[in-house]
Amino acid sequence: MGKYLSKHFQDKEGYHLGEAPKDRTYIKINANESPYPPSPAVLSALTKELVTTQNLYADPKSTELTKTIAAYYHVKPEQVFADSGSDVILAYCMIAFGSGNGGFCFPDVTYNFYKTFSIFFGLQYREIPLKKDFSICADDYCSCGCNVLIANPNAPSGLKLDLADVKRIAATNSAHLVIIDEAYVDYGNESCVPLINQYDNLLIIQTMSKSRNLAGARIGFAVSSAQNIADLFQMKAAFNPDSINSISQALGCAAVRDVDYMHQCVSKIIRTREKVRAALLQRGFHVLESNTNFLFFEPTVLSAEALYSALKQEGVLVRYYDQPRIQTYIRMSIGTEEQMHTVIAKIDKILLRCCKTQTTIVSPYPSYQTRIEAN
Repeated sequence: MGKYLSKHFQDKEGYHLGEAPKDRTYIKINANESPYPPSPAVLSALTKELVTTQNLYADPKSTELTKTIAAYYHVKPEQVFADSGSDVILAYCMIAFGSGNGGFCFPDVTYNFYKTFSIFFGLQYREIPLKKDFSICADDYCSCGCNVLIANPNAPSGLKLDLADVKRIAATNSAHLVIIDEAYVDYGNESCVPLINQYDNLLIIQTMSKSRNLAGARIGFAVSSAQNIADLFQMKAAFNPDSINSISQALGCAAVRDVDYMHQCVSKIIRTREKVRAALLQRGFHVLESNTNFLFFEPTVLSAEALYSALKQEGVLVRYYDQPRIQTYIRMSIGTEEQMHTVIAKIDKILLRCCKTQTTIVSPYPSYQTRIEAN
């Protein structure tokens, strides 16, 4: 580190993104990206006129984008805030609402950025253990005495809280903010956005990186009371007033409006997810139910770390977490049907290779292709 770095940051470690090596062609299923391209409407929105106006600053209020999101969720435009990715909005929220208000509490196994932000910003935080099955106990967050931050569905577990639980958490923490991170809400779940007019302490954050296939465009948004949104605009004005560029704003509008395409992509991912989950269960893996675009599973025969390494050698990137409670698990994003067929074949190859070195007799693994054809 450089000699001028503030002492506050000298012992800090940032968030670790999913690796993206360039030494070969990989099936990259370690970052929960969509395997499908953006909507055709998004491609049409990228016009010559839009590109030729890049000499001008973008609309700092993202007016058209916030109106489009508001129309989709049946809320007022002043209840919507957009910026360059949901992580930026999370950072604004933690700085704006976390100082001097008890900080935040969040699960001990969740999106690691919550803890990273808390540490970097010098905020109080409390990690609440998930239950043994990795589910969230809503009672742990009721009347907790600080702000609440929950990913719903949670990551990397893929499990969700019911809306009734979210209501209880919001109702019992009226003096504190309750942030629900809905990055994966579109994969068969119910959004908490309709609750914002009932609970003014509820703030919902979403991203266009997953279900709307726009990870590269960096678009996130928040929905909450008009006052909470105004506070976020104040934070944005102090950091980067026009941070979401005009191209991303236009692409985001097109993606939100093309509801049919989003549903088509989400449906394909859910169908493939369930086929892959069934295939992993057939192989004796412990696989959690998923409400997201990924699976969280515990392999057998070999360790999670060994499977992660072996898959990388086979040209497949998955996510392994060397951290307490989940070091025996792997998180695997769902790719296309063809990609996942290849991945299961690679897993079979690795498992059979491992079995040859063991003295116990292991029956042949059912093929993923057979499972697809059976369905």
